[in-house]
Amino acid sequence: MKKLCSIAAAIAGLFLAAGGLWAFTVQTAPDGSFLTWPRDRTAIFYRIGSGGEAVSPGAVEDIGRAFSQWEEKSRGELAFIYEGWAPEGKAVRDGHNTITWVSGYWPYGEETAAVSTIWISEEDNEIEEVDIEFNARDYDWGLPGSPDLLETALHEIGHLLGIGHSFNPGAVMHDTRRPGIAHRRTLSRDDLEALAFLYPRREREIHQYDLPVLFHPRYFAGEDPAFPPAPGFEPDPGRWVTALGSIDLSGDGYLSEVLTAVRDETGGKTLEGWGPAESGTDLFEELGISREVSVPGSVLALAGVDYLRDGRGGEAAVLVRDGGWEKLLFYRFDPGGDGPEAILELETAPADNLVGMAAIDSAGSGFRDGLLLLRAFPDRYSLFLHRVPGYGETSPGPDPGIEIPLPGLQGNSRLLGLAVLDAEGTGRRDDLVLLELDASGDYWLHLFALAGPDWEQAYDVFYRRSARLPSGPGSVHPGRVTGLDFNRDGLYDQLIILAPGR
Repeated sequence: MKKLCSIAAAIAGLFLAAGGLWAFTVQTAPDGSFLTWPRDRTAIFYRIGSGGEAVSPGAVEDIGRAFSQWEEKSRGELAFIYEGWAPEGKAVRDGHNTITWVSGYWPYGEETAAVSTIWISEEDNEIEEVDIEFNARDYDWGLPGSPDLLETALHEIGHLLGIGHSFNPGAVMHDTRRPGIAHRRTLSRDDLEALAFLYPRREREIHQYDLPVLFHPRYFAGEDPAFPPAPGFEPDPGRWVTALGSIDLSGDGYLSEVLTAVRDETGGKTLEGWGPAESGTDLFEELGISREVSVPGSVLALAGVDYLRDGRGGEAAVLVRDGGWEKLLFYRFDPGGDGPEAILELETAPADNLVGMAAIDSAGSGFRDGLLLLRAFPDRYSLFLHRVPGYGETSPGPDPGIEIPLPGLQGNSRLLGLAVLDAEGTGRRDDLVLLELDASGDYWLHLFALAGPDWEQAYDVFYRRSARLPSGPGSVHPGRVTGLDFNRDGLYDQLIILAPGR
């Protein structure tokens, strides 16, 4: 492993754990502090490139699976977003985390299968960029006898996070392999202890913003667009929220309830409903409404939709990903409901590039019958519009959606969320709000209008205005931003973000 930082000698005897000693090591910055990603930038974007032939979709999928495993075991502290193909493949400090296969000059020796290069910021000694190089000169990664790609990717991603080598031979982060030893394709307890040490679980807060006040402050003199942070949607110990979306679970016609996707230590996934609290300091209270999501993979995003075309938005669209495929599952919450009513398979990238999802009235029919998915690419962000199937409809094959490109952003800025709501208080619910984290660490909301009310016409987006969040949250991850009609006034103009505080 190559890096522009030092490696800590924080070995087993220095860290005591119940039941024994930890065998992991961690990396340190020049000032001796533990090396981690900044707490407001734990949504980490990465690209894949090559100095030779194109990398196969299967290899990209394996890399994506490795990132997903670290993400899932972080208990909501990390997120990884695939940006797509890099224009060239080499380790260079350019503001992008690049994973590349090197088939030409390889100065690290033929026994070295992969190398990580870490660049740290000069101001605060935190990780700023990481590039991972795979040795494609001495190894054909698709042939027997070559290193296992998933195992190697898991190991190098551990370095990307600031974890050093482990003294435990069964750990992914152990630095040597012996013939006849089974591949280490799942994270061990020692790996997880290192992950929890560097990225401990933080309490979540609900950050709520009144968008008409935020975008038009001159019309609301003296009003604060940001509400005080409130306790988040906290399930039982050992369970955590991975996504949330607005929905009408009460049947009163207002999108005032929140549906959360909850994951547990065993990988189990459930949907749980929350509504405005009647009293006390909490904003929301549990409604006792839940559904089990009995499919493999991870829940990436949620949204309330009009699957029944009744104008309420009381059904749930659940986006699930496992490896190289994504599916939209549609659930009803009437008494006796169980599994999904419909499943829509999507055409997707071989790794997870989703930034956000929101429901929209796609054709001016009065129904939330469309889903906008915001995805990252090397040179752009794009929206993909998918039609919500009607009751009893089936899809003939994977749905590619309708791509709607977005205008570019400033260099090194990142989009982290999407909501479709009434951002200006006009009574309509078709304003596109994008959450951006810029290079200086400030959060911005950008307001766009979607044109093309007929499904058969071409869609386009038009920029309207921007506003900086006056009190930004901590790290924001995809799937944890949504709109809400919290006070049931029919305007649907509040934005909520589930994130740790700064």
